[in-house]
Amino acid sequence: MTETNGAVPDESAIPQIAEQPLWKRLLRGAVTVLVLVLVFGFVLPKLADYQAVADHIGDIDPIKWLLLAIFAGWFLVAYVFVFMSTLPGLRFREGFVVQTTATAINNSLPAGGAIALPVTYSQFLSWGFAPEPVTAALLTAGVWDQLARLALPVLSVAAIAVTGEAIWWMWLVSLGGIVVVVGAVWLISVVLRSQSAAVAVGNRLDKIVNWGLKKIKRDPVDVAAATLKFRDSVRHVARYRWKWVTVATIANHASMAALFVVSLRAVGVSSDDVSLPWLLLAFSLGRLLVVIPVSPGGLGLVDLGFIGLVSLGWGTGADADLISAGVLLYRALSFLPPILIGLGSWIFWRVNRSWRHDWQVERRGETVQA
Repeated sequence: MTETNGAVPDESAIPQIAEQPLWKRLLRGAVTVLVLVLVFGFVLPKLADYQAVADHIGDIDPIKWLLLAIFAGWFLVAYVFVFMSTLPGLRFREGFVVQTTATAINNSLPAGGAIALPVTYSQFLSWGFAPEPVTAALLTAGVWDQLARLALPVLSVAAIAVTGEAIWWMWLVSLGGIVVVVGAVWLISVVLRSQSAAVAVGNRLDKIVNWGLKKIKRDPVDVAAATLKFRDSVRHVARYRWKWVTVATIANHASMAALFVVSLRAVGVSSDDVSLPWLLLAFSLGRLLVVIPVSPGGLGLVDLGFIGLVSLGWGTGADADLISAGVLLYRALSFLPPILIGLGSWIFWRVNRSWRHDWQVERRGETVQA
């Protein structure tokens, strides 16, 4: 635990990393290596020629590299503004250290989110932020992020429909997405509106969730209490700062989508080959593969998903080498710089003492402003 001006952060306020048996950690690592070997050693070489991919990337001119660097820089810092919108008093430099450290962990370790969360809490507490506003900020940012992930495929399908490119399965995606997004927004608004409504929703969800857990022979959980805890944590931030959170979340997702599109355009995938709405749909659907926790950041599976989805937009004449070049370029720009910079951020946080404050004294972030 890192000291804060002589005080040690309250460990009860920090989520703890679940200690796993050695055999489970070794198994997880082995599965990750196996997936990467299968994807990059066997599957991808059958779809594209690595030399041709390298040639396509090597043909990018300096102006396009400058544009790629600008979009990669925007991608790197965009989520900092999400943190700043949810946590009052957070400075950009602090948010940058937290964001890049967490991203480095997520991109380099299997199931890195379980490790990144306690590190993030430790960083915020070491700078004087109280646990309650940190929890509210992370929960609010997470909820808005998931809603944006669900909304982007719906908007992409709508854009494709306008251009006349939509096919039958897209309408299913669109309909399902609309139902999920509207349902999620309605459910969250009900929970935040009043405590009695939150209790009713929590009790209902408690029955549904525990019925499912009973079927798979798992221990029951107190969903009703978790719902009330969620409401208590999020409602003030959602009430006073929802506009800023929404704008920052949209900007963050736009930064990722823009880097994806620019990477493919830079290697030569033109709008005549694959339209912008289709690229956005491929991006939004491919990102959903990240939830499969077999490799850091979905490395391997997400790449194949992107390549397959973009190829569908091109039709039977798809150039697999060109598409693979664009996808792998995007993955390199979004994957490697955050790891290197994040490692530096973590080292900086460990050795720097000038930012340290006792959160039990300062309790930063507790005043929510409109």
